[in-house]
Amino acid sequence: MLSFLGTFTASFRVALVMWPFAAFVLTLPLLLVHYIRFRRVAFGRVVMTYLVVLYGLALAAFTLYPMPDNAARFCGSHHIQPQLVPLASIFDISHEGLRAVLQVVMNVIFFVPLGAFLRAMYRVRWWTVVAIGLMTSAVIELTQLTGVFGAYPCSYRLFDVDDLLLNTSGALLGFWSGWLLPNFRDTERGATTIFRPGLVRRIVAFVADMAGVMIGSTVTTVALIIAGVFHPTHWDEQTHLVALVIPYGFIALVHAILPLAAQGRTLGGWLTGISLDDRPRGWFHRLVYYAVRLLYIAALCMIHLPFVPLIMLIVTIVLWRRYKQLPYAVLDRYWPTTDDE
Repeated sequence: MLSFLGTFTASFRVALVMWPFAAFVLTLPLLLVHYIRFRRVAFGRVVMTYLVVLYGLALAAFTLYPMPDNAARFCGSHHIQPQLVPLASIFDISHEGLRAVLQVVMNVIFFVPLGAFLRAMYRVRWWTVVAIGLMTSAVIELTQLTGVFGAYPCSYRLFDVDDLLLNTSGALLGFWSGWLLPNFRDTERGATTIFRPGLVRRIVAFVADMAGVMIGSTVTTVALIIAGVFHPTHWDEQTHLVALVIPYGFIALVHAILPLAAQGRTLGGWLTGISLDDRPRGWFHRLVYYAVRLLYIAALCMIHLPFVPLIMLIVTIVLWRRYKQLPYAVLDRYWPTTDDE
C-alpha cells in the first residue's frame, strides 16, 4: 500500500515543481483573457485557474510519469496489451485485495476536481461534464496506449477500459459536489472602456500590441521573400533597409496610426478595453502626443542598443512612481487644455 501511494506522492511532487513555471508562462495569456471577457481581473477565477493548472499537471504526472529508463529493455520484456473487458478491475478486487480497491478509488478521485471546476466556473449541465470527462480520460488512455503518441517506443502504461468508466464517474461526482465551491460563473463585467488603466493592464495591452507587430512583420517579410523582393541570405544595403522598415513600420501602424484613427485604441487597447484618449486634445495636440508615444515605444524596442531600452525603462519606473503616468503622457502636464479642445 505504501509503495502504491508513494508513486502518487512522487508524481505530485513533480507537478508542484512544474507548477510555478507553468503559472508564470500562463499569466499574461490568462490576464488577457480576463480583460477580453470581463474587462477586469476576477481574482477568484484567477486563483481557480491556477489551481486547474496544478490539477492538470498533477493529472499528467500521475498518468504518464515516470517513463521506464531503458526503453529497449523495457519494450523487449514487456508487451502490455489493452484491457478491454468492462468492470474487470472491479472483479479483480476479490483476489488482488486492497491494491485493486485503491486503484479503483484513485481512478474516481482523479477526476472529481475536473467536474467540480467545470461546475464552479461554467454554466454546464451534467451530461456536458460526462462528455468532457470521458473525452479527457480517452485522451489520457490513448496517450498511454501509444507511448505518448510515439515519444516512447512502446506502451508503458495499461490502457484500461474501466478507467474510462471510473474517470467519467469521478467527473460526474465532482459536478454533483461542485456546489461546495464558490460560484465563479456570474462574474461581474467591468467598464467597457478604461481611460486611466493600471500598470498591469497597460503591460498586457503592450504585449498584445507587440505580438501583433511581430506577427504582421513576420507575415510581411515571408510574403516579400516568396515574391522575390529580397533574399534573406544576401544581406545587402537594400535588405537591411527593408528588414528595418518592416518592423518599425508596423510599430508606427499599431502604436500611432491606429489609435489616431480609432479613438485612442491600439490593437491591445481594443482587446483590453483601454483608450489612450484620456482627456480632450486638439488635432495638433493629439498628433504630438502620439508622435512622442511612438518615439518612446521605438526606443524601448531598440534591442540592438541595449542602453536605450534600459534608460527608457528606468525613466518609466521613475515617472510612474511619481505621477502614475508613462513618460509620453507627462507631456499633458505641460500642455494646457484649451476651450477648442
